[in-house]
Amino acid sequence: MEGNFFKIKPYDESLGLSIIVDFYNQMAKYLNPETTLQINEELARVILGKETVLSRDYLIFENKQGEIIAFAGISNVPVYKDTWLCIYGVLPEYIGSELPGELIDAILNLGKELNAPEVLFQTFGELSAPFEKKLESIGFSPVNYTWSMCLDDFDLFSHPGIPQDIAIRNLNEIDDYANFVTVINEAFAGSFKFKPVKKMKWKKVQEALKKNHIVEYCVAYEKDKIVGLCDIYLNPKQDQIGLIGDLSVLPRNQHRKIGSALLASGIELLRKKGCKTIKLSVDTENEKALGLYKKFGFYVQNNLTQKTYQII
Repeated sequence: MEGNFFKIKPYDESLGLSIIVDFYNQMAKYLNPETTLQINEELARVILGKETVLSRDYLIFENKQGEIIAFAGISNVPVYKDTWLCIYGVLPEYIGSELPGELIDAILNLGKELNAPEVLFQTFGELSAPFEKKLESIGFSPVNYTWSMCLDDFDLFSHPGIPQDIAIRNLNEIDDYANFVTVINEAFAGSFKFKPVKKMKWKKVQEALKKNHIVEYCVAYEKDKIVGLCDIYLNPKQDQIGLIGDLSVLPRNQHRKIGSALLASGIELLRKKGCKTIKLSVDTENEKALGLYKKFGFYVQNNLTQKTYQII
């Protein structure tokens, strides 16, 4: 299959997973430089899962000189229920070309060939306009938004205090993955296509992230039982930018300001590590979370808004 200046071929196992990781990281850094978690091969294998067969589920795009300029494929990743996600990477210099449109056409054909029940395609901010323009020109509209929010003025920071009978501890390591995962699954049940996380999968993701990130946890306990958590991430190569990951509180313990206390603890932890900017993402339909983050001084960065389209 050929476009005006490129060829599309099945993924070749001899290429190795490293090329997918490298292309994804280059594109992600270009589209969203301040919030990108760098992906390594170990993390990619955990995220993609055993169900993915790269030679069948993935395509490679080459220019006329035989140089690889993009990849795209679909994977049944663990965080989406009964849904496949398009994983793709395009060299930054080709994002403004016709390649994004041809990539989407190829993904649509691949999804039909593999009988994928649903396929989601995510874009990452205003620089993803060529992808969004193509999707909307063929009749697709976003089914979900995730805002990036930023707090870069620490004068706004005020610790709300810790609720009575709640203790918050900062951990470098986890020795109770089962209870951590229970909190996450119960807190996010009902969220957009959320698929319950399995203990070993979440453990492997955390271990892979720690290979090139500082990862720590603020954990809320009530009588030594975990009722909430907030994980923080820091890329040593971006030592002034911190990320808030999962902010989760068991439903029966919500409305007690535990989430506020955990968020404050996470921000303080990142501040002590020298962060000048703190980023997080939040689903635009999660009104409770949006209200909490705005109260702390986070604000929407529309140029980094992630959109999700259901294309099959």
